[in-house]
Amino acid sequence: MRRETILGGIFASAALRGLIQIVIFWGVGILIFKVDMGLSPAAVIILSILMVIMSSAFSLMLATLARTQRSASSLAVITSLVLAPLGGCWWPLFLYPQWLQNIAKITPHAWATDGFNKIMIFGAGFSAAVPSMMALLVFTLIFGLIAIWRFRTSAT
Repeated sequence: MRRETILGGIFASAALRGLIQIVIFWGVGILIFKVDMGLSPAAVIILSILMVIMSSAFSLMLATLARTQRSASSLAVITSLVLAPLGGCWWPLFLYPQWLQNIAKITPHAWATDGFNKIMIFGAGFSAAVPSMMALLVFTLIFGLIAIWRFRTSAT
């Protein structure tokens, strides 16, 4: 089997699981908690889908960087515990000093949070989220290319 086929299958499986979760989360959020998707629900949906595919590429990259399943799991926990607060998932980025806000832009979390905030909290239109969408695509490509470069089909 070709390595592209293996990577594609793993990526597709992770992305499908993520998309199912997003549908459930948004469905519950809208129907039960009455979450308002702002002026551009399409932008929120696209940002959500881009986060799923970026996360799938990121997990694939981590898997190719780790030597064992245990180290991959540890690496995933460590990166999530660093990137989530740095990217503004735990508290708003405007609370950070400017130098830390600048560093936060190296995380996909900061871009996604910025896009969601603009649309859902500050009432902006679709175009306000386009830079976040583009950044998430770039992160997806970078993580995917690293995964392809690092992937090995044998234990060597």
